[in-house]
Amino acid sequence: GGQFKREVTVDGQSHLLLIREEAGAPDAQVRGDRGPGGHAGRSRALTPPVAPQFASWADAIIFVFSLENESSFEEVTQLHALLSDLRGASDVALALVGTQDKISSSSPRVVEDARARALCGDMRRCLYYETCATYGLNVDR
Repeated sequence: GGQFKREVTVDGQSHLLLIREEAGAPDAQVRGDRGPGGHAGRSRALTPPVAPQFASWADAIIFVFSLENESSFEEVTQLHALLSDLRGASDVALALVGTQDKISSSSPRVVEDARARALCGDMRRCLYYETCATYGLNVDR
């Protein structure tokens, strides 16, 4: 994951955005496990990618997932639950963004609008957008 800074002006007031990318669960650990029948296998044990320090000072969080990738949607759900455990998420402004860029005939949409909006409703104080950088859909929002 990366970290980026950008200063923006909203309603005449300057704000510093600190953007932290958590793509691919960078803090996930791979460990050896015994699978069915006692066979050795590998599984991922997710460790909290949202550090308690980060959760304590963030004023807003944008959760981004791919509309063609079920696991990215599930990961966003898990990250929100973790945030809620670390800090009541009701006092953090949230946005949920579904990206369309990887949708194709060979990689169809799997997360429907109703499911994403339901998750956004569960998150409270959450805005939902679908975006597509390729076509410029909602990239300025």
